[in-house]
Amino acid sequence: MKVIKPGLFTTVQDLGRYKHEKDGFSVAGVMNQYFYKLATALVDNENSAVLEITLNGPTLKFSESNIITFVAYDAEIYLDDLTVPVNTAIFVDKGQVLNIKQITKGTRGYLAFHKLLNIDSILGSLSTHTRSGIGGHKGRTLKSGDTLSFKDKNLNQDVIGNKFNVEEDEGKCIIPIIKGLQFDQFTDSSKRLLTEQVYKISDMSDRMGYRIIGESNLEHLESADIISEPIAPGSVQIPSNGQPIILLNDRQTIGGYTKIATVSFVGRERLSQLKANDEITFKWISVEEANESYKEYSNRVKRDLDLIKIKKFKSLDFIRPKSKKLGQLIKGK
Repeated sequence: MKVIKPGLFTTVQDLGRYKHEKDGFSVAGVMNQYFYKLATALVDNENSAVLEITLNGPTLKFSESNIITFVAYDAEIYLDDLTVPVNTAIFVDKGQVLNIKQITKGTRGYLAFHKLLNIDSILGSLSTHTRSGIGGHKGRTLKSGDTLSFKDKNLNQDVIGNKFNVEEDEGKCIIPIIKGLQFDQFTDSSKRLLTEQVYKISDMSDRMGYRIIGESNLEHLESADIISEPIAPGSVQIPSNGQPIILLNDRQTIGGYTKIATVSFVGRERLSQLKANDEITFKWISVEEANESYKEYSNRVKRDLDLIKIKKFKSLDFIRPKSKKLGQLIKGK
């Protein structure tokens, strides 16, 4: 598969590189686990490596046949000159060109393949961490001219046509948080202000973390600095300027700013589909509530993956696009 155009920020990702943070390696991995798990299930290749695509995607030319799906809320996609549906497993033939022009709803989507990407694992993961230059394809985002190969595998034709409808999260801009390790090092007014004001996501945001901007700065009782300590995913750091930074997948493993809060797992899933200039509000929840919401999330994932496995939903509209196109030409359309 040759990369004709790379898209804005396209990387190889899987669930991430766990148990190595003590050695200084970030977890990395997909920003949205739900979309990732749907994508790999639709092509019958669960927990395999995918391409994570941000806002506008790559143009790819396939040198061999495969079955693929692109999972997103919605996107403008073409296979050659035919429109391709999201969240549907489709057949691609040798020589065909896939153009993921743009994600039209949400921020990130996942391109999954029936055949395994032929990439070496580093510390138990194929995930790309661009800041340290490891994992994925040469430890970086894709570039024009790159070639990715696949491991040989007979295509399971029964996979073609698998589909699933992904509904947008109604509470997508409400981000649940629990108390951070340095919660008591902030003024009472700042603790209230964090959930009372609206924040806007800065364009200085990426997979490492989201900088967010509020009208009023949060105040420390003493200093913004602490002795460096391990950083949990979703940690909300407050540097001396009083504007929060939410640390995400590619975060550093230790940090020396006070942390007023931690975004829950469900909150981080929501953040993954938000972009610069989107507005968010925070909502304080307890650890017990965060655990309960994660259980609900896990049950939803299991239910949806089971529906895909029993082929509850199936589409026959885009099984072999080239054959469909020839049929239209024969009919004079």
